Amino acid sequence: MNSKVRIGIMSTAEIAHKVCQAINSSEYAEVYCVASRSLEKARQWADAHNIKIAYGSYDELLDDPNVDGVYIPLPTSLKKEWTIKAANKKKHVLVEKPLPGADSSQCLEDMIKSCEQNGVQFLDGTMWLHSLRTQVAKQKKQELGKVLKVTAAMTFKAPNEEWLHGGNGRTNKNQEPQGCLGDQGWYPIGAILFAFDYELPKFVQCLQYKLNKVDTIIEFSGFLEFENERYAYFDCGATFPHRSFVDIVCENGQIRIDDLVGGFGRTGNFNAYFENFVGSERFFVDDLQGKEEVIKVEACNHTVKMIDTFANIILSKKTDHSWHHKSLTTHQVLAALFRATQRVGEKVQILQ
Repeated sequence: MNSKVRIGIMSTAEIAHKVCQAINSSEYAEVYCVASRSLEKARQWADAHNIKIAYGSYDELLDDPNVDGVYIPLPTSLKKEWTIKAANKKKHVLVEKPLPGADSSQCLEDMIKSCEQNGVQFLDGTMWLHSLRTQVAKQKKQELGKVLKVTAAMTFKAPNEEWLHGGNGRTNKNQEPQGCLGDQGWYPIGAILFAFDYELPKFVQCLQYKLNKVDTIIEFSGFLEFENERYAYFDCGATFPHRSFVDIVCENGQIRIDDLVGGFGRTGNFNAYFENFVGSERFFVDDLQGKEEVIKVEACNHTVKMIDTFANIILSKKTDHSWHHKSLTTHQVLAALFRATQRVGEKVQILQ
């Protein structure tokens, strides 16, 4: 194998720009090629990002024997098809969330099964999980004893009415069936499951949700109950000011991360979501009396760290199925919450 993992980017979607930069910033990976359904578009994008090889179809990229892994930021409805095709070509897969299957985890199970059968890695694009801060917070969580309660959120205010009412993929159920629940909700649900070591809750509840003019979820509040009277609340959507946090209440104290996804503190630098931003450098621990300790960690670009994780797994020639479990558990909970919109306030069990 080449000294660096060679990654092909399948799509010229907006987020591919940020991930392309992260791949080329990694010690262990490089962007080898890009594909689009239009060769002209692929060539333009490749030239703008200093990529030598451009393909006018995704199949051509997958047929390239020099590609070790692929990054798939395609629309949700296409992710299953191309993940399975990539796995069948023995390409490792990094796929952007949300993941397909609005009310069931079957699509994702098929994707992961295909990767496992072909001996390749599956990894979703949850960048914050790979930061140095997340590793330190995990250790602190263990020191504070059993997790009792978690509160989390990911919200931002839609830039305009057109955007809010179907002018963006997140707000058009034809592109993202779960709407803002699938897009923004992935983060607080993932943070809650991180806190509870990816234990599935006994049941979930939809407390409240709001649809836009094209019947797509733009706001959602939910509840998760775990064994032994442990629980979590979350909300997400595109109708509130920006909030990106998780509060983890333990037996002997509390962990607070107030810039979970962006990592830019309370600076208001919303552009960090679209840049290769170096941050995620502090969080807070409160003792039983509420005394706050600021925990400082080495700042990092968690998108680059995600690429490092992906590349190092490929270089090791040994897949890590724990990442498969994290993706599947998160999606199982989101699918149950989506089903719960039909029974607001009622308890809905997780389908396994």
